[in-house]
Amino acid sequence: MVLLLFDIDGTLLTSDGVGRRSIEEALSKVCKRPIDASGVTFSGRTDPAIVREILTHNALSPSEVADLIPSCLDAYASLMSSVVLEENVSLLPGVSELLDAISLQPDYHLSLLTGNLEHTAWLKLKAGRIHQHFSFGAYGSDHEDRNQLPEIAHKRAKTELGIDFHPEKLIVIGDTEHDIACSRFFGARCIAVSTGMISHEDLHACEPDLLLPSLSHLDEVMNYLDDIAQI
Repeated sequence: MVLLLFDIDGTLLTSDGVGRRSIEEALSKVCKRPIDASGVTFSGRTDPAIVREILTHNALSPSEVADLIPSCLDAYASLMSSVVLEENVSLLPGVSELLDAISLQPDYHLSLLTGNLEHTAWLKLKAGRIHQHFSFGAYGSDHEDRNQLPEIAHKRAKTELGIDFHPEKLIVIGDTEHDIACSRFFGARCIAVSTGMISHEDLHACEPDLLLPSLSHLDEVMNYLDDIAQI
C-alpha cells in the first residue's frame, strides 16, 4: 500500500495568480489600507505563513500580525469563493492521465498535502475538475509549518482508510524545495516536478527521490510507484 500526497499549485494546476491577487485584496480590506505582497514568496508555503510574512512586511507589529491572521484568512477564503476560478485554473501536463492511472490501482491511495487552506484547496480542485480523485488531505489551515503536514495526512489516512502507512510508503509529490523538506522531516519519499517556480537544477540540488520535468512522464512515475509498493 502506498499513500500519495499531492501538492496543488505548480504540481497539479496553475491558477494564473488569482491567489496572490485575492490575498492582497483580502488583507487590504481587513487592514483598511493598501497591502502589498510584492517580494513575498508564495511557492511551497502555507497560506498562514504567507499572510504572516505579508503583514510583517507591511510594517505591522508582531502582536498586530497575530491578531489579524485569522480574520485575514477568513476574508481570503470568502473572496476566493466569489472568484470564477474556472476562468483561471489550468491543469498541468499529464495530471489527468496520471490521476486516472493511479485511481485504477487498488494499492495506491490519493491524498493531498498543500499549503492552501482546506476551503480554497477544494475550490481549485473543483475548478480543475479533478476533485473526484481525492477525499482527504492535510492543508495550510491545519498547521502553519508545512513540515507538520505529512504527519497530519498520515493520521487522517489511518482514520479514513484504516491503514497505518509506514513513512517510507508515503510519497509527497510537489514542485518546490518545501515539498522535499517536509517529506524528509517525516521520513517519507518525494517526487519533485519542475512545473512550478523552482528550476529543475535547484530541485535537483535538494535531492528528491525522483525528479521529472512534469507529471506527463507517466511510465516513469508508475514504475517508481511499483518499485515502492514492492518494498
